[in-house]
Amino acid sequence: MTQQTMEIKAPVRQYIQEHFFGAAPPVPLNDAMPLITGGLIDSIGMIGLVAFIEERFKIEFKPKEVNTQSLDTVEKIEGLIRSKLEQRS
Repeated sequence: MTQQTMEIKAPVRQYIQEHFFGAAPPVPLNDAMPLITGGLIDSIGMIGLVAFIEERFKIEFKPKEVNTQSLDTVEKIEGLIRSKLEQRS
């Protein structure tokens, strides 16, 4: 895993752990765990997650980019953030 990947995934993972798992996660959060389709994050939670990502990484999502497919796993979230950061360069 590259340093940049860790710099993206670590804060996203931490946010998800703190806001959706509470103190003790029932199972370890892995990068491929389905967050939305798995019932961990609902539509309100998705809004909070997007707000966190936009603020933390200084990017902005278009409404069509905010969907179950693009935000369902830490891997997919990392890919979306990376593509937004690359577009900005």
